[in-house]
Amino acid sequence: MSEPSAPNDPRETRQFERLVFFSDAVFAIAITLLVLDLKPPAGAFDVRALKAMIPSFEGFGISFFVIAVYWLAHHDLFGALRREDRTLRLMNLAFLASIAFLPFPTSVIALYTATTAPVIFYALSVAAVGMLQVGLILVARRPSLMRPGESVAKTHRPIVRSLVAPVVFLASAVVAVRAPHLATYMWILIWPALKVVGFWPDKAPPTPKA
Repeated sequence: MSEPSAPNDPRETRQFERLVFFSDAVFAIAITLLVLDLKPPAGAFDVRALKAMIPSFEGFGISFFVIAVYWLAHHDLFGALRREDRTLRLMNLAFLASIAFLPFPTSVIALYTATTAPVIFYALSVAAVGMLQVGLILVARRPSLMRPGESVAKTHRPIVRSLVAPVVFLASAVVAVRAPHLATYMWILIWPALKVVGFWPDKAPPTPKA
């Protein structure tokens, strides 16, 4: 069995940097693809044309916000690590696949505004991103990968924050069965919910001794 690489092994550092650079590239491409749906309608470009584009603007804004929030969380998560391994690479790929997929449900919801199936499809797509991020956090925040000073006890807060979007979007998917237009307004709750979760303590309470 081979010995683990030293923390300051240049090869190990390069491998970790490649993983981070690749992840940032996927986020950047996904955000860039969102703008492709912002196409002016055929004919004269006037107030009515702009009004017809409102669903596309809304889809772009919501998806940009969601991807940006996940990028910030991904940035913070990998900032706490000093190395990577195969398990982390595979879990990161699964998470990035869900990010790269988001422009598609964004196109769907922009095309079929506030109707049941597209709203549910979009909500489930974003919820899947959040659940995969929880898995990524659990895989990444292992003692063998984290920087000195980090601990598993500090994992609770990012997990709770990552569950905010899935909870909101899954709830909206249920509401969308009867009221799809109302369900889209529920997505605004993500912002205040993240603010509330910001007060979650960094460390888990100590486990009582038997």
